[in-house]
Amino acid sequence: MIIKFGTSGWRGVISREFTWDKAMAVVDAIALRLKETGYNSIAIGGDCRFLSPELAEATAERMARYGFKAYVSERSVPTPVLSHGCRKRGLGGVINFTASHNPPMYNGIKFSPFHGGPADSDDTDRIESLVESGILPEAAPGGLVEKTDFITPYLKDINEFINLDTFRRTDSLRVVYDAFSGAGSGVLDRKLIELGGSVRVLNGKRDPLFAGRQHPEPNEQCLLDLSESVRRSGASLGLATDGDADRFGIVDENGVYVTPHDFMALLVNYLAESGYTGRVVRSITTGSLLDRVAEARGLQVVVTPVGFKYLGAEILRGGVLLAGEESGGLSLGTHVPEKDGVLAGLLAAEMVCHYGEGLGALLNKLWTTYGRLYNTRLDLPLEPEMKRYIVDNLFNKDMKEAAGLPVQEVNRIDGVQLVIDENTWVLVRLSGTEPLARIYVQSQSPVENERISSALAEEFRKI
Repeated sequence: MIIKFGTSGWRGVISREFTWDKAMAVVDAIALRLKETGYNSIAIGGDCRFLSPELAEATAERMARYGFKAYVSERSVPTPVLSHGCRKRGLGGVINFTASHNPPMYNGIKFSPFHGGPADSDDTDRIESLVESGILPEAAPGGLVEKTDFITPYLKDINEFINLDTFRRTDSLRVVYDAFSGAGSGVLDRKLIELGGSVRVLNGKRDPLFAGRQHPEPNEQCLLDLSESVRRSGASLGLATDGDADRFGIVDENGVYVTPHDFMALLVNYLAESGYTGRVVRSITTGSLLDRVAEARGLQVVVTPVGFKYLGAEILRGGVLLAGEESGGLSLGTHVPEKDGVLAGLLAAEMVCHYGEGLGALLNKLWTTYGRLYNTRLDLPLEPEMKRYIVDNLFNKDMKEAAGLPVQEVNRIDGVQLVIDENTWVLVRLSGTEPLARIYVQSQSPVENERISSALAEEFRKI
C-alpha cells in the first residue's frame, strides 16, 4: 500500500484514494512511529466531513488496543484546538481527520507530533515507509479511551494572545461569522460573545457538503454571502473559517474582502505599534507589503517554502512575532506552531475595537503610508502533459522573460519565482495536496496581475 503525505497531511477522494482500510493503515503506522519515538499518548479528533467522527472514534479504540492513552474529542474540533490540547496535556501527538479546505468529496489525516505543529518530512517519510511495510503494532496493556473537551481549555488559554481590556472598552462590536458548516462553529462565535460581541452565525450546523460550496476555502469568491450579510446588517466586520478552522477569511465594514496579504501587514503594524517584537515569517507566496511594514518597524523577515510545517518550524525555534501565509493561515510566535483561524478572527476583531474603525478604513491608512500591492492566484487543473511542460520549461530552465516582461531574478525556495522588479513577481508551483498548478502574481495593478497570469496560463495550455 502506497501513501504519500503532502504539505499538510495525506488526503484523497473518499472511497477512491481515501478508504477506511487505508486510513487505518496510516493510523497503525503512526502508532508504530510514536512507539519508536517513545510516546504512548495521542489527541484524536476531526472536522465535520463525511466519516470524520466515525474514524476518530474507531482510531481511539484502535490506539487504546496498542496501549495508548487516547484522548478523543467529544465533538468536531478545529485543528488548532487539537494542537493546543496536545501541548497542554503533554501528549505524544495528534491524529486529526480532515481535508481542510479541499472539496467535499475529500477527507484526510493530519498528523502532528508532540509539539502540536505539522509533522516534518522525517516523520512523514517514516510513516509512509511503515505503511508500505505492512508491519502492524502489537497489542499492549495500559490503553484507554477518554472523551475530552479540548475546546474549553483552548478558549481559556487564548486570552493570553488577545487584549481583554480592548474588548471590554467597547460595546459596539458586531460580527457576522460564516463557520462554513465546519468545526469552528461554537468556538470562534462562543469566544466573541464571551468578549461582549454581538454575533450572527452563518452555516453553523454540520454539513459535509459545505452548504453546496464546491471548494470550501474562505476566499473572496466563497465569502459573497458573508459580504452581503455585513453590508445589510451594518456589522463591524465579517469573519470566516474553513472546515477545520485553521484558515481564516475576513471582510471589512463595507463587506469588501480583505486579503490575507493585507490583513497580515495590518496585523504586524498593530502588534509592533503595541510594543511586540520578533521575526516575521511568511511563505514565498505571501505578498511583500508585509515586508515593507515589518522592515519599517525594524523587524526581520524570514521567507519559507509553502506549508505551515516550515512556518511552524520557525515558531519552534523561538523569537517569532507572527508567521503567516497567503492561503489564510497564521499563528503568533508564542502560540501553537499551527495555523489558527480562530485566533486570526479574534485579532481582527481586537483591531476594530482598539482603533474604533473598520479594517477598510485602517487599510486605506496603511496603503497611504506603504503603498498598495495586489496579489492574485490562479489555479489550473494539472494534466500530465501540462505538468511535464511546466517542469521542462520552467523548473528545469531559467526563463528570461514572463508574459513579455524581463526577469531580473529567479528564486527556487518553492516552485519558481520570477522577479520582475521590486513590486512585481510571478510564482508557479505545483500543489502538494491537489492536481493543480498554481500561478501567483504580485504587481501594483489588478489588471496587470490578470494579464500576467492569463498569459502564463495560455502558454502552459499550449502543449
